[in-house]
Amino acid sequence: MSAALQHRSNGQHPAGERPRNRFWSQRVDRRKHCVVVRAEGELDAAALPEFRAMLEQAVTTRCHAVVLDLRATKFLSIRVAATIGAITQRAAHDGPAVRIVAGRREIERVLAITGVRAVCCDFPTMRAALDT
Repeated sequence: MSAALQHRSNGQHPAGERPRNRFWSQRVDRRKHCVVVRAEGELDAAALPEFRAMLEQAVTTRCHAVVLDLRATKFLSIRVAATIGAITQRAAHDGPAVRIVAGRREIERVLAITGVRAVCCDFPTMRAALDT
């Protein structure tokens, strides 16, 4: 059973149009003790403060792992990727493991270029990230 921890939406949008950036944080199944942070849209400088706050909140919860779901992310800036790397390194010392499911080659490339792949595990699917 999943229980929502938080739901946030960022960006101005006309009625009937989808928001540019959306973030969710969700606690997953008590047996797995995971929190999933899902980002949809563009993770750029405008989205960074809200995204950082969401990820920071997730890594400070009492959980076994934080799964960062970037499968619906269309753009990932180098600054946001560097922030993911910094939070991941900090969490490695005193928090949960951060697992990333990217899904898109463009996103994987930014994670590789910024060195994030060197500090966190890559998972091909959400199931693999949750079951580890």
